[in-house]
Amino acid sequence: MRLVRGNDQKIGPNSYRLIDGSLDLDGIRNDFADGYTIVLDGVERYVHAIASLSHSIEAELNFPVKVNAYITPSVSQGLTPHYDTHDVLVLQVLGSKIWHLYDGVVIPPRQILRNKDKALAIDDLLPPTDLRLDAGDVLYLPRGRVHAAETTSEPSIHLTVAIHPPTLFMLAIASLHSQSFNDDRLSAQLPPRYLDDADVSAALGDLVRDSFQPGDRNAIAAVLDAFADDLVRRGRCSPIGQIAHNTGIDGQSLVRKYQPLYSRVRAVDGGVSLQFASSSVGAGLDHRAAMTFLSKSTEPFRVCELPELDAQQQIELVRSLIVSGFLVRLPDD
Repeated sequence: MRLVRGNDQKIGPNSYRLIDGSLDLDGIRNDFADGYTIVLDGVERYVHAIASLSHSIEAELNFPVKVNAYITPSVSQGLTPHYDTHDVLVLQVLGSKIWHLYDGVVIPPRQILRNKDKALAIDDLLPPTDLRLDAGDVLYLPRGRVHAAETTSEPSIHLTVAIHPPTLFMLAIASLHSQSFNDDRLSAQLPPRYLDDADVSAALGDLVRDSFQPGDRNAIAAVLDAFADDLVRRGRCSPIGQIAHNTGIDGQSLVRKYQPLYSRVRAVDGGVSLQFASSSVGAGLDHRAAMTFLSKSTEPFRVCELPELDAQQQIELVRSLIVSGFLVRLPDD
């Protein structure tokens, strides 16, 4: 939690922490009444509905998502004109807010990477286009788009869904890092006098071309595997299934994958593993097709539809996945 008003930020929650460790609610209320916006970071970690929304977007786009909540008093502005380094979906939850979108000012990615100060002087900007968001409205802001917002005569609550796609720059750096574990050339030391000797400096270009191969397929595959592993672990909302739901299961029992849940199938020693959230369920190689079917499924299906397994294997796999929370049993009708 933190409170902001223009360029004045009261970093929290330590700024509002009492001796006994509890929050100074009176101090928060007083500053809120004085025009400060309350910002709650990462609310997808605490609110189940927001967590489901967040991971639904992650599973659909394959991009990490973070959600913040902004609670702004009436006739106030939380942040001065600024841009974000990532795409944002603004979800107006309560009240209304006027958004100022500054036309003709889009910060290019090359400047975003180098400029840590994302606030801009309003005197340097053209007059903005104003847009009113009411409860239920959604606004998409691409990265680098300069904007600001203020409330009218009533308080406002909105969520910002920050979407963080990995960039090619991140992929290249990570693939070189992965490749360095298998290629000693990337760990070669620079030669003596590389700063003072022009001939040595000129030869560095050849050294780089010979050693740096960020497009190596194996290295990129390792990085993509790491990205996928992170996305799997972000599925925090998988429930624990009820053992009672396992009774009376047969080939016609109707089940579906818990939603939202990003999952994947990986090869392991002697078999395959279905990975989801912080869990995994292993099986023999003969279960690969069924595991792949389960991971990709989006609609309800009958137990008997699991491919390349006999009836008993189908039932046992479904029972295991219901208990682990991956599958949800539906009424047979």
